[in-house]
Amino acid sequence: MFLEIFSICDAATDYGGRLNILGAFEGIAAPTAPVQRDRCSLAVRMRFEAAETGPHAIEIRFLDAKGEAVGPSMSATVNVKIHAGRSSGAHNLVLNINGMRFPHFGSYDIQLKVDGEVRGSIPLLVAQTQKRNRMRGSMEN
Repeated sequence: MFLEIFSICDAATDYGGRLNILGAFEGIAAPTAPVQRDRCSLAVRMRFEAAETGPHAIEIRFLDAKGEAVGPSMSATVNVKIHAGRSSGAHNLVLNINGMRFPHFGSYDIQLKVDGEVRGSIPLLVAQTQKRNRMRGSMEN
């Protein structure tokens, strides 16, 4: 399995095998903790070889800087099918998350496991905003 795309974003959809990503970001900010993100999505595109046809266990976890889980882990099983005559095939996974809560400011890690093995991770910074009169920044909720 090769991980083609793994991104946290404002929204994502899978439309007929096409992965659509809107507003990929790497951090969020708020004036006080805990910080809650009302809505976001994880967009994942994995490429499987023909020999990997069949079911695969997927698990996604949010970890804090100490490696402790934040919120529940999310799991699913994907059944990979490769079209005849092709050596590989892509499988998209979109996870829409509502009300994700981060207990404190700092760095978090979003971890993707496939069949129990970590196959990718992306960092997420949860930062504190400074109180000033200005327009909202790109990381702010």
